[in-house]
Amino acid sequence: MPAIKPTSDGSRTAGVSWPSNTAVPEQVKKLLDLFLSLLDHNEDTSGTALADHIFTQDAVFKTSSATFTEIKESRKGAWVIVEKRNHTITKCYTCNNDASDLLCIGNAVLSLKNGKGISGNFISRTVLVGTSTSEPRIKYFEVWGDTGPMIKAMQE
Repeated sequence: MPAIKPTSDGSRTAGVSWPSNTAVPEQVKKLLDLFLSLLDHNEDTSGTALADHIFTQDAVFKTSSATFTEIKESRKGAWVIVEKRNHTITKCYTCNNDASDLLCIGNAVLSLKNGKGISGNFISRTVLVGTSTSEPRIKYFEVWGDTGPMIKAMQE
């Protein structure tokens, strides 16, 4: 795993309401926490860490603004207007018995370089491989969120 310094805002998955009907393995919970930490980590190495430790080699990563198959490139431009960000998951559902297809609800709080701040909910789908192993990986990730507040904050 990459050496990511813990941030003062703590775990991204500490308060998650996990599915009661299907156990989500601890290694999957840790992977999701590390994934969100890397998204919130403003370092040039974050894209490489995502590619090397989070995603499969053939993964697809869809954000509200782009689709990436070259995961190492996914963080380029992510900090152009953003000063700080913090993603957390609050509720997670599983679509199957091995917890390899998850639907999560979360919140993102962003501080923009223009001094504005925004907060909003998001929904994501995460398809994983190796959920019963010590090193699960994300094969597909897609997130949906309302980009209106971001656009408005950038125009103010």
